[in-house]
Formats: sequence, structure tokens, C-alpha cells
Amino acid sequence: MKIVGTTVFRGPSHWALFPVICHEVDLGELEEWPTGRLGSEFVDKLVAWLPDLDDHGCSYGEQGGFIRRMREDEGTWLGHVYEHIVLELQSMAGLDVTFGRTRGTGETAHYNVVYEYTDRDVGLAAGKLGLEIIHALLPESLTPKEAQRDFDFDRERDRFIRYAQRSALGPSTASLVNAAKDRGIPHMRLNRHSLVQLGHGKYQQRIQATITSKTHHIAVELACDKEETHQILEDLGLPVPRQLLARSERETIRAAERIGYPVVVKPFDGNHGRGVSINLTDREQVAVAYEQAKAHSRTILIESFIKGLDHRLLVINGELVAAAKRVPGHVVGDG
Repeated sequence: MKIVGTTVFRGPSHWALFPVICHEVDLGELEEWPTGRLGSEFVDKLVAWLPDLDDHGCSYGEQGGFIRRMREDEGTWLGHVYEHIVLELQSMAGLDVTFGRTRGTGETAHYNVVYEYTDRDVGLAAGKLGLEIIHALLPESLTPKEAQRDFDFDRERDRFIRYAQRSALGPSTASLVNAAKDRGIPHMRLNRHSLVQLGHGKYQQRIQATITSKTHHIAVELACDKEETHQILEDLGLPVPRQLLARSERETIRAAERIGYPVVVKPFDGNHGRGVSINLTDREQVAVAYEQAKAHSRTILIESFIKGLDHRLLVINGELVAAAKRVPGHVVGDG
């Protein structure tokens, strides 16, 4: 089984009104090996790896429909199985995709496998991993020579999910893109970061995270400078934490002791919480935090730690339109 051609549709196509990827797949000799002939071992192992395939209704339109179809005497062809695997992999990575179609091209053993995507590169990576999964599940006599002999599903799944998460839009950008979708405004991601185009032609607008062409440049530059922002807010009489800068481990520890524990240590010009350590209560913890922050910036920021809730507010055109309570990742267990 191999992919002989790929087309990425970024907008409406004859397949769907939203972005889809179409792989032309050649099953080769596997045309004679639908899941009914491959047997229960193939299906059992696939379901063990991807248990949420049970949610795929397929043509039956009910939970368990796809697995039921694979277990029938005739079964279903591997192009169709491939479609569902790729959709499920993207769902496991937190992407909201449900649309898929598998149709013959008119040439024996050739099929167009079409599936929805939200991020092109992640969608293509899911297609690559889906093919590897099928090869790993085949009987040895049907396994292609180029297939991985030591395929580790758990490792490859986790690697794919981490890649998808790194590629995902941030929460603010994603919220704006979703708002555009709700209003029927087309969007296009222009780079691997947060640069997005909304609309087309002379009406298009571009945003980068929450910064738009309407955002005043001086305010943006100021907000990106933690020290200057702190100073201006303090001059306005607003309550702010004590803050000092340092460039070495010794200076960082001295600054923490001058401010008084507990403290926060973070990179001066970092973002997304990288290299940030909070609620530090002694010299040893500050020394470790310095090393983590130094990986992201030569200048280190030390602040007094203030307990409380962390909220991110989104203001558009002078109006507060959304607030997000930011909660660190955590697990609550029963012991």
C-alpha cells in the first residue's frame, strides 16, 4: 500500500466546502485483502491502539458502526480503514475533524482517500503515520520491505501528538480564527507561528496573535518590554510586584533575597511561560530556576510572588469580549 499522489485543498473543492487532503492510494496486492480476510487479529490490534474508533459510526450512523463493518465477513478495504485512522489520529491530538471519504478512482486498487484537516502539516503527518500503522498491523507476508520492523505505536503516537501541539495556534489566535469562521470569514495561516490572514483581496486583514493592523505600534513595543511596562504601571500608582534584573546566578540569588521570598524567576524577554519558575522559597530553588531561565534569555527577571488567580483578558475596540482563567496542567487522582 502506498501513496502515489497528494493534493491539499485549502478552501472549497469538489470534495468539501472546507479544507481537506486527498491522497491517491494504491493498495496493490492488498486489494485482495479486505479486513474480513485479514481476520480478527488485525482488527483487534487496531482497536487496541485506537480504542476511540468505536465512536466512528461510518455508514451505519451509530456508535461502533465502523468496527462492526471491519468485522463483517466481507469487511472493508484498507483505503477506508486508512481514512478512519488518519481522522482518529488528528482527534487524539485535539483537532476537531470528522469528515472523510474514500472513493475508487476507476483504476484497479486505486482510491482517493479524502479527510478533513485544520493544520496542513499536521494533517500530512497524520497521513504518514496512518500508513505506518497499517503496515505494522499486516501479516509479515504482506508487509512491504520499507516498513519499520521495530514500529512502536506508543512512541510514534506521542511523537505525533507533541508535534501537533507545537504546531497549534495559541489560545488567543485560535479564538479569533474561530470567531472569523463563525462569521463566514475565510482565513489562511501564513507561517508556522501566529501570522494569519482573514479574508481575501482588498478586504483582507492580517493578525499576529492578538496584534492587528489596527493595533498601535508603541503600545505593542511597550507591552513586550516587561521592565518598561512594570515601571509605567507603578508610576500610575497601580499595585505591582517588586522587580529586579540580574545577569548571573549570584545576582539572581541576591535579588531574590532583597525582594524577599517567595519569588518568581523568569527570562526578561521570554514568552508562553517558557523558563518561568514561581513560588521559590530558598537559594537552591532560585539557582535551579536561574539555569532554566538562562536558556531563554541572558537577562533574568526576579519578582515578588503574589498568590491569586491568573486571567487573560481579550479587549477588542475598547470592549472586554472574553476572559480566560489560566490553570496549570494537573491531574486529580484517587490515590
